[in-house]
Parts: sequence; C-alpha cells; structure tokens
Amino acid sequence: MKLPAATAFSACCATAALAMSLAAPTVFAQAAAAPAASAASAPAFAVRPEVGAALNQTIELFRGGKTAEAKARLEQAQAGIQALQPAEVTVMHRIRGLLEMQLEQHAAAVKSFESALAVGAQTPQDALQCQESLARAHFNLKAYPVAAEAARKAQAAGSQAPAVQSVLVRATYLQNDHAGTIKLLQAQQQRDGKLAVDDLRILASSYGQAKDDANYVRLAETLLRDHGRSEYWPDLMSRVQRQAGWQPRWDIDVYRLRLQLDQMDEADDYLVLADMASKAGLPAEAQKVLDAGFAKGLLGKGSAAAEHNRLRAAVTRQASDDRQSLSAAAARPPAVGDARAANSTFTTGAALVSAGQAERGLELMKAALGGTLPDGAQARLQYAQALAQAGRAAEAAEAFKAVAGHEQLGLLARLWALAVAPKKS
Repeated sequence: MKLPAATAFSACCATAALAMSLAAPTVFAQAAAAPAASAASAPAFAVRPEVGAALNQTIELFRGGKTAEAKARLEQAQAGIQALQPAEVTVMHRIRGLLEMQLEQHAAAVKSFESALAVGAQTPQDALQCQESLARAHFNLKAYPVAAEAARKAQAAGSQAPAVQSVLVRATYLQNDHAGTIKLLQAQQQRDGKLAVDDLRILASSYGQAKDDANYVRLAETLLRDHGRSEYWPDLMSRVQRQAGWQPRWDIDVYRLRLQLDQMDEADDYLVLADMASKAGLPAEAQKVLDAGFAKGLLGKGSAAAEHNRLRAAVTRQASDDRQSLSAAAARPPAVGDARAANSTFTTGAALVSAGQAERGLELMKAALGGTLPDGAQARLQYAQALAQAGRAAEAAEAFKAVAGHEQLGLLARLWALAVAPKKS
C-alpha cells in the first residue's frame, strides 16, 4: 500500500496500513490487534510530498522486517521536515507508537499515543483508536491501574474492540480486584453468549481467589471437560476429600481414580489402595494394584523390597484362592432380600468384575442395587466404575450421572465420568 506523495489522503491511511501489518502485542494470550480505521470514512487532507515520501519509506522498512530502522526514519522526518501540520504530526506520533509497541518500547509508545491525542487534530474515530492503542501500551508497561482507566475511557467513548475489553479484564485481575473481574466477565459472557478459554481460566481463578468454591469447581470442570485443560485435575482431586462430611470409606474410590489418572507417585499410594481392596474382599484388584506399583518401579526396590515382594506373593495367592470360590458364588442366583444379603451379592459381583468375569459380576452388582445396601450412593458409584472397566462407556456415563448430584460423592462421580469418557477426536 503506497501513500500518495502529493495528493489528498485520509489522516489515518498510514496508521491503518501499519496497524494492519503489526502483530498485536501480547495481552495474556488473547489481545487482538487494534482495528484499523477505514480510510474512506475519514476526511482527506493534503500531504506534502516530503511527508508522504517519509511515511512510505517508514512503512516499507517495517514491512521488510526493519522495525528499528522504520522508527529511525520516521523520527528523522519529524525532526527534519519544517512546519509540520497538526494532522501530519498526529499521524507520525501514532505510527511511531505502533512501531514502539512492536519494539516493546512501551513507555515510549505511551508518550507517542498521548502526544497524538494531545494535538487534537484527529477525527473522533481516529482518536478512539488512538485511545485503544494507549490502553494496550499501558498494559504492556504493566501499569495496570492506568491501563484499566484508559480501557474504560475508550469504552465510554464507544470502543467495542475485544483487545480493549481484554486489557480491562486482565488489568483488573492483576490488581487483585477479583470481584471486579468476575463482574466484568459475567457481563461479557451475558453479552457474547460465551467466553474464550483464557477468559474462562481468569474467571475460574477469580472465583477461587474470592472463595466462591462452587463456581470455581463448576468452571474448572468445564475447562477440564470441554477444553482439555488437564492442569485442573490435581486441584479438583485434592478438593474431593476436603469436603464437609467426607467419609473414610469413600477413600478407596479416590485412590482408584488416582490410579486411573496415573497420579500415584509414591509407593505408599499403591500399598494403601491394595490394602483397602483386600479389606473390601477384592484380592484380585489388590493384586493388580501391586502389579502396577511394581511396573512403575515404585515397589520392589530399596530397603522395603523384600517386604513388598512378600506382600505381593501373599496377595497373589489370596487372589488365586478367591477365583476358585468365586466360580461357585457366580453360579448362585443373587440374594437381595435383606441388607446383609444385598451387600454380599454386591461384593461378589465387584470381585467377579475385578477377576475378569465382568458380565456376571455386573449382573450381580446391578441386582444388589435393587436391595438395601449400607451406602447406596457409593455402591452406584462403584457400579459405574465397573461398567467403565468393562468397556460399557454409555452405561457408565449414565450411572455416574445418577451420583453426580450427591453432596459429597457428586464431585468424585463427575471426575470419574470425565476420566473414563471416550477421548474426543
């Protein structure tokens, strides 16, 4: 795009050409380039040949990757051309500011944009775009209070630029004004219908900082489920057992999920889960847990190696013996007439699933759910896990939903559902 050297052209032509070429400064991961003004909509003015030539040379140097040289050529023109007109001064200040932002000279960019505004020769639209650039420059300078104020001023003047909203949100967040950040992003979501991933992350963080645990967990689950943000797994998992009213008997299901997610990094993790499985009458599961610990290199080494090996051998023998007795139990019709019988049927079914007899095991577990169990919610959660283990994904998803609203187990059920859901292609 060549600027005419001796004819009428828009005051914003040069800045539009440059702004469209400049990469946007980073505002976290989301700031977009400031929109370029439409040359056709602005009033024209005559530019002298030497000014037009200098602006053309500046733009060509920038397009050739010579940003520093472009800035030097522009400054030379500003210093050397006599009697610059207000509009000429303004466009030079704005181009210099854009170049300085590209060069990460943000303090200088602030001065350039402020100088352009101070001349007072811009159209309202041009002045608005200059104000938008100024907000971005202040943000990149990490002058967050000033950046937020500049962004609000631009919006009050009519700016709808996503980059300006991005500056305002992030500058507010970085001042630790989490209530303000929440208010801004909630309004943005209501207006736009949805938020980008980075905005969702900021909103989730603000909820967390504001101690709004319910909304934090809700958004963290959304980020995990819909956007694959796996960094939320550890925090969400840590919250499960910290919930009011949590019962130790549910710990086994937390450890199982940690194993599913490969979040067991200590030998004790495997030993604890194997012990819980053995006490629950599931030696085949205990054996698999210990085998996983050995395979990961956390068991069978160091000073405790002999103890680990003895435990593994004992659990393996127990699992072998249990498989023989399970054959007889599997042949009997399920008994669910009272709580004790229903619990025994459920445990037998779970043992069959862990021993590789999923079809019959699931039948017994499902039948037991129709009786009276000591903890029906946990039983439904474990039935859903067994369905997932057997590869019955759709049924497992429905079974997890049945527990998703439980006051304590709901979060764990939802996390289980996320962990075993088929991966999106």
